[in-house]
Amino acid sequence: MCWDRDINREDRPTAVVYSLRKEGRIEDAYNQALNLYNQDSTDDDIKKAFAWTLIDLCKKYISENNLNQAQIFFKQLSDLDFEYEDDFVDTIKKQIKFLKPKIDIYYAQIQRAGELSKSGQNKQALELIHSMIANNQLSELNHETYGWVIYRYIKAEENNISSIEIRTLLRDYMNLKNERPSLLHSMILNFALNYSKNHPDFNLYNFFVLWNPQNLRYEDLHESQKEGQKISSLISRICAEFMRKDTGKIKDVLNIIPLEKAQIIDLFREPYFWLLFNAHKENRFSDLWSLFDKYNVLYAEYGKSKWHSEILKLAERFMKENESWRFLAFFKQWNPDNFMDSDWKEELGKDGEKYKPLAIKTIKKVFDVIQNQQNNNEADFLWLITAYDKAVKLFPTDEWIFREKALLHIKNQDLDSAIKIYRELVLDLGDKHYIWHEFSTCLSDKNLKIGMLSKALEMQKQEDFLGDIHLDLARLLIEENIFENAFFELQAYKNHRESKSWKLSALYEELKSKINISNSNIKTNRDLYKKYIPLAESFAYQDIDWTEVVLVDRWKNEDKKEKLAFTDGKSIDFSVGINRFTRLEHPEQGQIYKFKLHKQEIKKEIESKDIWKRKTIVTEYKYIPLIVEKSDKKDWSILPTQYGYIEYINIEKKMLHIITNESNPAFYQYNKESFTQGDFVVFNQYEKRIKDEKRICVTNIKKCDSPTAIQNFKNRIVVVDDVNESKRLYHYVLGKKLLTGIAFFDRTNIHPAVGDFLKVYYCVKKDKENKKKLETLCVEKTEEQNDELRKTISGRLELKYKSDSWQGKADFAFINDYYVSKSILQKFNIIEDCNVRAQAVYTGDGDKWKVFDIEML
Repeated sequence: MCWDRDINREDRPTAVVYSLRKEGRIEDAYNQALNLYNQDSTDDDIKKAFAWTLIDLCKKYISENNLNQAQIFFKQLSDLDFEYEDDFVDTIKKQIKFLKPKIDIYYAQIQRAGELSKSGQNKQALELIHSMIANNQLSELNHETYGWVIYRYIKAEENNISSIEIRTLLRDYMNLKNERPSLLHSMILNFALNYSKNHPDFNLYNFFVLWNPQNLRYEDLHESQKEGQKISSLISRICAEFMRKDTGKIKDVLNIIPLEKAQIIDLFREPYFWLLFNAHKENRFSDLWSLFDKYNVLYAEYGKSKWHSEILKLAERFMKENESWRFLAFFKQWNPDNFMDSDWKEELGKDGEKYKPLAIKTIKKVFDVIQNQQNNNEADFLWLITAYDKAVKLFPTDEWIFREKALLHIKNQDLDSAIKIYRELVLDLGDKHYIWHEFSTCLSDKNLKIGMLSKALEMQKQEDFLGDIHLDLARLLIEENIFENAFFELQAYKNHRESKSWKLSALYEELKSKINISNSNIKTNRDLYKKYIPLAESFAYQDIDWTEVVLVDRWKNEDKKEKLAFTDGKSIDFSVGINRFTRLEHPEQGQIYKFKLHKQEIKKEIESKDIWKRKTIVTEYKYIPLIVEKSDKKDWSILPTQYGYIEYINIEKKMLHIITNESNPAFYQYNKESFTQGDFVVFNQYEKRIKDEKRICVTNIKKCDSPTAIQNFKNRIVVVDDVNESKRLYHYVLGKKLLTGIAFFDRTNIHPAVGDFLKVYYCVKKDKENKKKLETLCVEKTEEQNDELRKTISGRLELKYKSDSWQGKADFAFINDYYVSKSILQKFNIIEDCNVRAQAVYTGDGDKWKVFDIEML
């Protein structure tokens, strides 16, 4: 920044500096200025004040003939850079020019050497410097110039001078006390790098350590651009050369280069990537495989990084077909723990096409290699299983990942883990024959294995896929001395292979030789399957609890296939074909069955009605029946028993409209039964979701006597708030802010008065306008009372008139806020205001009450 010229010098931070100089306290002035400069090195006013303190100190030490100390401060003075020039700055520069020859009496000679070097007369420049050194005329102040002279000389004469001379000059440079880090220092390192490429005896690493990596500049550590072209950083080229020469110093380099460890590692791995790439491009396959092996030895231990993964991609691409066997050993040493998070994500092509994640491609390739190797000596696959552990979490819907992981557990002799996986797989993939076939390989129990293989044969009718299963089952049956059934399996295998003109396997011939049967009366093994499959299913699903359900419906679908519907009456309902399970023979509605069910989660996207909102994800569940057994429980017994009132009968549709004892609407389509409107019924109830709406379904319905049914409906102590003699009915109130209802004299055999308490049994229904309405079922007299519905009040009764005239009979009255009707005034012959005690009843309309009995005081 630059201070405003209108501000007084006394108000500036530098005022103290100038004041101290004026007092002759130049060291104190210097310290004050240095402190300000360290706080803000861009402020020109501070730089000017700092410059004058340096000029003062230079003059002081020159006068004392202490040129070394003067040179130190002169160096600081020369390094100051002003953003603009004015008279003040011009004066400072004149002082620098004035001091230079006084501080360095040999300045003219060093200036001459610099000019010779810049003009290409490198040898003369170097000789002049050496002459000055011999005469003790080269000060540290001029080491920078000497360094440039050395650099230009060795760069120009590299091919004309001996290796010894270059090493000597590099040594001389390293002994200089010039500024470091600096452009010159980096140029020297760059020269050493290029020199080492053509001189194997030059130890670049030792020179780099001597040069000191802490002197690397920002520009040396990061790539740059020139005319649109990327230029590799100096440090990347240094590390590439270390890699090429195989110095074996990577661990040491990690500790001396000022970069993150992963960055440094990739400075070695990236050039190694291109080494591999070019070896493949040039068809140097012998070198390629050797380089891959060497890579892991040198660099695998240093963990994950971008270029570690890029090299894995090369291996996955290059180690194919006849060379794919190499990938197993390479990947194991590469170490699956070194996958980066990005390696588990889909890759995008140039045109946006999606490719499998690197991690998935890799572990699947390794798995295939393991499966295809005949003589695999690998005994422990835990290192690979660990990678699969992560894969199954990230890709829970990929059945292949789960299957491959299970098969690896089998190879690893961890059968319990494999069984656990297959028990999960058969829930969603129980209709796939290969799952049961693979499951059988986890087991040692022969009966279970036979059951698994039998289940596989039941699930797949296409013989093209069943050859190995027939042979595996035949082998087990032979071991169990079940020869005729084994013969059938071998014949099934043989007949299909011959029909396809396929070769019979050696295993077939071996198994056939163990059976002394040429013909059999067995035409099918279905009875065998039927015997052993339940064993396999019971084992596969043993971790799942039994769920009791009732058969509630039976019908034929559009394909004329008979279906059965089951429910637990609450949240579970599903349907199956009648032939799905043999245990479902001769089913009758109401029968109770025990199923083992798989609860499958299904996520759906629901369009939002609001166009600005995102789609909503809802979770639904589908119940998949696995196995079934008949229950000993009484028909319908697991469904809740409910009572209902027939509100209406649609004779045309044979549909009962029922209100349940819980005031829910329900419908039942009757067949031959005889019902009458107003009948009470008892039935079993279950819920069913139809088009995202939960409905109550009625089954096993029967008529019920009214006393029994009514006791199961809601009841409440109510108060009569009005009696209509002409309509032969009365009105009652359930309670504060609750519904009100009516009852007819002839239906209840009760003729109450206003204020009477009654016990009412009722249900609630909705009218055509969807408003709630009470349906009175039964009314009983009671001694119980509800003080919230009737109260005694006292106060002044005041008559009210609709007209302005107070003459004649009053139209109504109030006792405080309680309403008194005209009929009550007439009933109690009240013709004037008076003090009274009265009885009031709640009317059910907001917080309104009305008086029905008065006693004048």
